[in-house]
Amino acid sequence: MTNYDKNDTDGKSGLKATTIIIGAVAIAGVLVAGLYLVDLDQTQEARLPDVDVQVSEGQMPKFDVDVADVSVGSREVDVEVPTVGVETKTKTIEIEVPVDVDAGTSTETVKVPTIDIDRPAEDNPADEPNK
Repeated sequence: MTNYDKNDTDGKSGLKATTIIIGAVAIAGVLVAGLYLVDLDQTQEARLPDVDVQVSEGQMPKFDVDVADVSVGSREVDVEVPTVGVETKTKTIEIEVPVDVDAGTSTETVKVPTIDIDRPAEDNPADEPNK
């Protein structure tokens, strides 16, 4: 059997392809999130120094970067948590006495992590004609 046999009996090629697809989707998700959470506006253009016999200073571009506000917190929610009862039996030489414990559920309050993302407002060039 060669490596290119279509009858893959151990399933490794399917697992490898699935891993590659999941990795590609994860990378694409990170790139999309990076573009969605940052608003980058150039506020000043670059200018090269004047080159004559004398050299005057140049100018680096300026950027106004607005980054999303991310707040992480927690909130209380009610979660139904199962309770476990144990049935025990006590034995003597001749008599068996069962002791039953009821199994049921109870409601517990737990903290669940939350995340809020406030996307920066997009700048409209028509609002500021002097820039």
